[in-house]
Amino acid sequence: MPKFMSIRNVLNRICWHPSENRENYEILFIHRGAPNDLRSISAKTIVSVRKQSFEYKENDGSIVYIPFHRIVMIRNIKTREIIWKSRSKVYF
Repeated sequence: MPKFMSIRNVLNRICWHPSENRENYEILFIHRGAPNDLRSISAKTIVSVRKQSFEYKENDGSIVYIPFHRIVMIRNIKTREIIWKSRSKVYF
């Protein structure tokens, strides 16, 4: 994946490009109340990528809206490669 892509472009590529497998990626984002205020989801749960956010489907079928500014990291879980990481949010 090319360096310096926007979050939106990274998510669109992961979700819709035929050479990518969504199941290989996870998104880590700020989620108040979760352990360490962070939550990780599989990219396979993403149902839409918008201009400034994405939506994913919970196990109970509900749709959750996450603005891009809450994303901390996007990584390939197979290769452990960090695809995108926030410069302003220091968690690791």
